[in-house]
Amino acid sequence: MDGKVDKIIPSPRRNQPEKAQIAVDVPEKRGYRDLRIDNALVDEHGDDVKLKKGAHVEITVTSKDVNHRK
Repeated sequence: MDGKVDKIIPSPRRNQPEKAQIAVDVPEKRGYRDLRIDNALVDEHGDDVKLKKGAHVEITVTSKDVNHRK
């Protein structure tokens, strides 16, 4: 999914990372949905990076549900 960083939310505590709020265009849901993630990321070289307001991002969602119930 494509998204855009809508805002950066400061951390309420020093030991927690700030959050990046990403607006995701979800056509079947009519409009945008917001996704919040920790803004403490690592690039392909292992360097710490942060998202900035207005940045365009590509989002991939995966699951590691080992206790899946049917």
